[in-house]
Amino acid sequence: MGRGDNMTLEILTAVVVAVLSSKLWDFLAARFKRKDEKEDKQDRVLQAIKDLTARVDGIGTRVDENAAVLARTHILRFNDELINGVDHSFEYFRQQLQDIDTYEAYCKVHPQFRNTYATMAIDNIKDTYDRLIKKGTFAIRED
Repeated sequence: MGRGDNMTLEILTAVVVAVLSSKLWDFLAARFKRKDEKEDKQDRVLQAIKDLTARVDGIGTRVDENAAVLARTHILRFNDELINGVDHSFEYFRQQLQDIDTYEAYCKVHPQFRNTYATMAIDNIKDTYDRLIKKGTFAIRED
């Protein structure tokens, strides 16, 4: 092999190495770009999950508060009926006591929630219930 052949071989080797090296860098750059895009997508998905979690927590808070307000409404209405002389069954009283439990539990966990609206009504319902239990005179519907 002559000196010109060696030079040709070296040039060809350099060209092949340059082409392969260029393709290698292109390959590596594409891989890193895909990895960055994938991480970016993952970050967006994680952020969306965090946002949805916050929204669900907010909805849960409102649902709990609405349940307390509804229980309070039941309590106040029931108390008005007692004051106006409407007789009620044992089961209906038990339902009102369950509403009272729901309402008082919510108020205990949420001290900023205004609960003074139903305090006297709750006392009246419990007192009336105790009195009727002792007498055994709940309203009984006879068909």
